[in-house]
Amino acid sequence: MTEKPTIAAIENTPQAPPDLSVSHSVLSIIPFNLAIEYFILPVSIDTNGRLEALMAYPHDAEILQTMQMYTGMLIKPREVSKELLLKLINTHYGPYREKQDEAGLEQRTPKQRLVYVRSESTVTLVNNLLHEAIRLRASDIHLEPFERDMCVRFRVDGVLQEIMSIPQDRVLEVTSRIKILSGMDIAIKRRAQDGRIRLAEQGRDVDIRVSTLPTDFGEKSVLRLLDKSGFDYNLETIGMDQARLALFKKAIQMPNGIILITGPTGSGKTTSLYAVMNYLKRPDINISSVEDPIEYNIPGVNQTQVNTLAGMSFANTLRTLLRQDPDVIMVGEMRDQETAEIAVRSSLTGHLVLSTLHTNDAPSAVTRIIDMGIEPYLASSSMAMVVAQRLVRRICTHCKCEDVVSDKVKKDIGLPPEAAIYKGLGCSECGYTGYKGRTGIFEVLPISDEIRRLIHEKAFVTTIRDQAFKEGMVDLRRHALAKLTEGITSLGEVLREVSVIS
Repeated sequence: MTEKPTIAAIENTPQAPPDLSVSHSVLSIIPFNLAIEYFILPVSIDTNGRLEALMAYPHDAEILQTMQMYTGMLIKPREVSKELLLKLINTHYGPYREKQDEAGLEQRTPKQRLVYVRSESTVTLVNNLLHEAIRLRASDIHLEPFERDMCVRFRVDGVLQEIMSIPQDRVLEVTSRIKILSGMDIAIKRRAQDGRIRLAEQGRDVDIRVSTLPTDFGEKSVLRLLDKSGFDYNLETIGMDQARLALFKKAIQMPNGIILITGPTGSGKTTSLYAVMNYLKRPDINISSVEDPIEYNIPGVNQTQVNTLAGMSFANTLRTLLRQDPDVIMVGEMRDQETAEIAVRSSLTGHLVLSTLHTNDAPSAVTRIIDMGIEPYLASSSMAMVVAQRLVRRICTHCKCEDVVSDKVKKDIGLPPEAAIYKGLGCSECGYTGYKGRTGIFEVLPISDEIRRLIHEKAFVTTIRDQAFKEGMVDLRRHALAKLTEGITSLGEVLREVSVIS
């Protein structure tokens, strides 16, 4: 019987040698995914056949034993800080990661993808998909039929990831199972349908909205997962810095006026509105909302679902709400002139109105309201604040390390050469994406007396923007760069959401 390797004495070296060089053959002993998982970097093999390695946690006997069992070698650990180790792993494994992937050394599949098993029943297959989506914190499941198979993708932290493929001969079964669960008619295949699934997963109440759409090779299904227990209603955690948050809180506590949150689809506007309503609710205030659809139920808020077939459009429902003695009204979206006019007049008669628009930045929302047919004098009198926002992914704290970015790139985006930029290497904690969770970047525009005057005079959006900058507005670009230098998000995320090139 082979004797277990013993643990070698730990050498304390707080900093790795500046001229550290590791050969490809030594790096291949421990694959990249295990190096990140256990915070270990193989360095060399000494004359006694021991593997010298830099470790962040050399006193953890379980990690040492796991690595020694994996390599079959005695580990001679040297302690370094986690931050330095991640930087060294990124530097040394970088040139070889593609080769490791091709050689199959990185066993990411069990953590990243579901494996299709033909013998599984359709019920088990669909259940496994739902459970895995909830485990990975997915917001949507896409089941897309093509000529040879059905592609299954999850949207995690706003980005789609391919999870598995289902053979073409199982597509009809899977689609029918989803239709049965969501209360749809399985006989209807040439018309779009909507349904709903309620699921209890490990004590969590998950509401799933289902939509089917006929395509060339079958019906595509998209499932929107709403995890009510995991939804964060906290205004403090949406991503605003303290200065902007103080301005925002001051505006939402005004007795009347319109507060607009603007941005593209999927930028977190509804989440911010829900956080505002949760912050404002108390026994002496009547808060009512008109939504399409109601994403989450907030105790203490009267939420109404738009139903155009029953004659309950945004405008009609809003008119009715005004007879319900509201203090605060939330309108899911200002879609047309009629809704905008009612919202404006509501704010002028003593109500605080919260709503959303689709514009690229905060100053553009001001001119958009006028373009919708609202008279400039009404727009200038009613508007209290406009907030533009985007969502960026947070770097995974488990595999976060400093990114190597040239001085030229830093200069192009407006950062000094000494500014540190970070990224996530990818580990099992974040599903090998390098990111875990999202945060907001914001552009907060309070409507001052001078900006009211410009709105009344129908000034160009560039004039309003220039005045906002004079009054201290921090735009999306600068807030994104602040998140970048704080190590909250990566350069790739910032470039994906906003233009930061000077």
